[in-house]
Amino acid sequence: MSSPLFEAAKKNASTAYKLDQGGQANQAVRYYVNAAEQLQQLINFTDDTSMKNLYYQKAMEYILRVKEIRGIAGSSESRSSSSTTASSKESEDEIESAISSVIVREKPNVKWEDVAGMENAKRALREAIILPMSRPDLFKGARKPWKGILMFGPPGCGKTYLCKAVASEVDSTFFSVSAANLISKWLGESEKLVKELYERAVEEAPSIIFFDEVDALAGARGGGSENEAMRRVKTQLLQAVEGFGTGEELLVTVGATNTPWDIDAAMRRRFERRVYITLPTKNAREKMFQIHTRGVPLDSNVNFIELSNYTAGYTAADIALLCREALMYPIRELDAEGALKNKDIQPRAPSFNDFLTSMESIKPSVSPKELTRYEEWKDQFGG
Repeated sequence: MSSPLFEAAKKNASTAYKLDQGGQANQAVRYYVNAAEQLQQLINFTDDTSMKNLYYQKAMEYILRVKEIRGIAGSSESRSSSSTTASSKESEDEIESAISSVIVREKPNVKWEDVAGMENAKRALREAIILPMSRPDLFKGARKPWKGILMFGPPGCGKTYLCKAVASEVDSTFFSVSAANLISKWLGESEKLVKELYERAVEEAPSIIFFDEVDALAGARGGGSENEAMRRVKTQLLQAVEGFGTGEELLVTVGATNTPWDIDAAMRRRFERRVYITLPTKNAREKMFQIHTRGVPLDSNVNFIELSNYTAGYTAADIALLCREALMYPIRELDAEGALKNKDIQPRAPSFNDFLTSMESIKPSVSPKELTRYEEWKDQFGG
């Protein structure tokens, strides 16, 4: 909690409280709002679910106090029914704006064949999403499609990328939502945003709703830092995943998380299919090196098979970063020589040694201990 952003929020909150207690409530509003906005940013910067809830709770307190102050200011005799209606319309417009800012409706341009490896995960998602949406006539009665799917695993292993590839394989509307942003973007209105999101998805079915960082919304209920507003959001989400609309629409909720152990037990049950997205295999790593060096001529001594052997334990994101680093070496050499300004001089082709040198600074981002925890969760809850 000692980050500069937290300290700034703490200072603003302290100033607001002093002004508020001193009878200067209107002057306190600006400081309450600043503190709440800074706490919203902190929600996005932490992976700790309990801290997200704590920041959310405090920010909610400040926003609710601001609403109280403004409510008092607006309750004078001069307030008319027309101004009340205008205020209500303004609030609806603000909620609509908030919805648009956290929901990305798109048709992903990610091809199924571009996903390297992950064969088990691809098969599971094909059976859970692609087949039911492609042949809904086959998934009737007892063979009903899954409503909720959880993708879990270490960060940087391609969960979001894989979900986009799934969406590109079927003719469906793809809603991409950052759960952390959904909480922080419009404090106090998250419950309405969840309801509105699912109503839209039903209208535009078949639909896929993808929640990134779903643990931020679906953490264990009843914690000491959880407030009533957060509990209502979780209850709304539980009901929505269980079945929204008539229940017959082709609508599937996909959640991605790096911390599956933080998810509430009731929400875990709603995710009927749990898919483990683990580190890429040797063959997948070889394909990733090919993908992340496209468009750059390489030295003939670059051997992707050898590189895949050397990078056991690397995530997909690690390999992408490793390639970017290796491809920069020839540019750095020209820059060091002061030759970049001469457009007639071209950089040499990146060599095998450039990749090996890059491995000295780009290390695997997931430890064996962390992998063990994912394996244990998979063994206990499936995946």
